[in-house]
Amino acid sequence: MVKDVDDKESPPDIDQRLFLIGSSFGIKYGSWLNEKPSESSSKGKNKSSTNGGSSSATPDTSKVRRSKTSRVETRPDLPDKPIRGFVNESLFLKNFLLKGKGSEEFKTLAIVGKFGVGKTTLCQDVFNDKDVKEAYLPRIWVSMYSEETKEGEGDQKVAVLKRILRSLGVEDEALDSIRTEADEEKRKNAEERRRDEERVEEKELFRLLNALNSNLFGKKYLVVLDDVWEDNEWSQRLDGEETPQEKTHLSCGFPKGSGGRVIVTSRDEGLAKKIVGEDENVQRLFPRSDVESVWEIYKDAFGEPMKDENGEVVKDAAGVPMKDAVEKHVIGKDGRPTKWVVNPRYPGRYKKELMDKSGGVPWAAQMLAQIEPLKNDEDKDM
Repeated sequence: MVKDVDDKESPPDIDQRLFLIGSSFGIKYGSWLNEKPSESSSKGKNKSSTNGGSSSATPDTSKVRRSKTSRVETRPDLPDKPIRGFVNESLFLKNFLLKGKGSEEFKTLAIVGKFGVGKTTLCQDVFNDKDVKEAYLPRIWVSMYSEETKEGEGDQKVAVLKRILRSLGVEDEALDSIRTEADEEKRKNAEERRRDEERVEEKELFRLLNALNSNLFGKKYLVVLDDVWEDNEWSQRLDGEETPQEKTHLSCGFPKGSGGRVIVTSRDEGLAKKIVGEDENVQRLFPRSDVESVWEIYKDAFGEPMKDENGEVVKDAAGVPMKDAVEKHVIGKDGRPTKWVVNPRYPGRYKKELMDKSGGVPWAAQMLAQIEPLKNDEDKDM
């Protein structure tokens, strides 16, 4: 899915998204627990990272389980819940986009980290920032996974470029004519027995890249390529100097010299480096180390503040609202309405267990909020 921020569409069905992601939750949840470093070894490691982090702190994303069920089509719209725990990372990313706003240099940056750690959320936060909106036009969001690939767009590169061009206002009729021209050139060369080793898709790709370059030329654009995988077939440097032999290089589609920026997110650090370069162009995003941020993420996903019979937020004996008490109304296994409540007797213990089970991964905390909390005498539940 490619989407300019000004193009309004209805949000995706959250239940469908949870079903798709949840189908692989058991496997990934176990992997997170196994990968999560011990408390002693993780101290100082999970802090907010900017460029130039040490290699020892690099998350191992090169051997990520490539489960298709874990991919969803993303959009640039801000989440319906507050964004928690990314203050430093957000400031770093805004600085990358806004420092030296008058610069005409083309720059790229990759954000890498494991599944569910918040790469997309971080980019959504910055993509919708007021100052970023004023500095960049157009701003284009590219979900590298799309459920809307049209028939005949089997080539990943062709499909992505067509979605980008559509977001820039290029009509399908014009895109179809590009394919027709490529077919005609290939047919004519065959009839005249000219040597032609290019496939029709390569000819089409070359023309699409030229069209993208023309539409972005002279503009201070921002492009986010969200969730790049190896099978998207983009693995070349975006800021490379192209030669005639590399005319189907993605970099050819991004004009240089007008201050354009491209941000790439990926679970695979090795692939990200192929696209943007080495460490100076890579920001590694780690699981959250702040217990309170993970707790707030969990509460936001779980439900609303717990209320009394009068509809007022419950208070403790001192008359202070109980901020750690949340509830939500669901349909139970018996088909009857019921209420889930989280109101830990020992909040510190509960929050520590949440950190242990989620590994500090925001998506894992959100998924745990979809599970009915279990109780025992010591209130060591979840």
